[in-house]
Amino acid sequence: MSTATETIKDQICPRAISLRWIINAREDSIWFIGSVASSYALLILYVAGVLPLIPMVAGWAILIDAPHVFGTFSRTYFDASEWKTRKRLLLGSLLFFIVGPAMVLAGAGFTFFFIAALWAYYHLVKQHYGFMVLYKKKNHDLAPVDNALDRLLLMFAFNYPFVAFIANDPSAMARVPPILRSGVNGFAVLLLIGTIVLGVAWLGRQIQRAALRQPLNGPKYLLLAAAIPMHWIALLTPMPAKPIALVAILTIYHNLQYHRLIWFHNHKYSGTGVSPVAHAQDAHATLRAKYGPAAFISRRLIYYIGFGIIFGIIYQGPRQYLGYLNLHTGDSPAALTLPVQLGIAFLWGYAFIHYYLDSKIWRVRRDPSVGKALNMS
Repeated sequence: MSTATETIKDQICPRAISLRWIINAREDSIWFIGSVASSYALLILYVAGVLPLIPMVAGWAILIDAPHVFGTFSRTYFDASEWKTRKRLLLGSLLFFIVGPAMVLAGAGFTFFFIAALWAYYHLVKQHYGFMVLYKKKNHDLAPVDNALDRLLLMFAFNYPFVAFIANDPSAMARVPPILRSGVNGFAVLLLIGTIVLGVAWLGRQIQRAALRQPLNGPKYLLLAAAIPMHWIALLTPMPAKPIALVAILTIYHNLQYHRLIWFHNHKYSGTGVSPVAHAQDAHATLRAKYGPAAFISRRLIYYIGFGIIFGIIYQGPRQYLGYLNLHTGDSPAALTLPVQLGIAFLWGYAFIHYYLDSKIWRVRRDPSVGKALNMS
């Protein structure tokens, strides 16, 4: 059968399962889906007492988490072309360094640290949503009913175990403003009911799609099957110093996903696609002139990793030290002395900038250059 005939046949009788990947099946399976194993590994090692809290959190924060924040900076603050198009956004984002200390000085430190924790978890959920959207776009899974059900299921299914964890962990509840504590249990019940209802509706829709012979989005299913159960298991498993341990356990999966996506995107800085007849030195000079330091950072993987770890020492080294002072209170960081609160609040600025920029720089439909870098076509 000719290639043209096969193409026509595929258009008339589409495959039952659509398997279009962001990078390719192997890379996506390892980094975007299979890297959930890293969260399970930390969970098992920590709960079993094999991996102590401080080495686990410090090692993760400096060697994995902070470098993933640097990944965002590598394609924003270090990209000369971004300064031409997003200068106002990049400069304005620096104000996040002021927000925390200002709230602490105003006597609202407790509220600040509560909001910071909520935004951190929301950021994890938003990344899972972002990957889901990429798979939806790749696999032409964009029917309005599916978009709505996917979005609602994801938000309910991720937020129920988080709220249930707060409701059942005294240390976590102590970090919630007193005015909100009485409603946490009721909110958890509503989220659970919503998750069940949406889960049934979502499953019914997949059955309907199969009955109508509409393609089923295989990568999306694999992503949700990896991410949602992991959050439920980690958040509902008893463990010592749970609010602190969970940060590393839940986030390492997010970190590895993000590192691979950044490195895939950043290939545009390394000369991929440059004509093979171009002189290598001239090609690199052209890239440096266009992108600035980003071209050097992403020229080789070892450069990216090295700069990320240096950034991790600068950012997370002090943050981890100040954070460990809070281990003695088991309460919100707002229980610490004013200078320590100010230091922790200032360092939260790095994370806030990452969260905020991340919500702006991956909009495939609004920024064609991102879609091109991620091969969304």
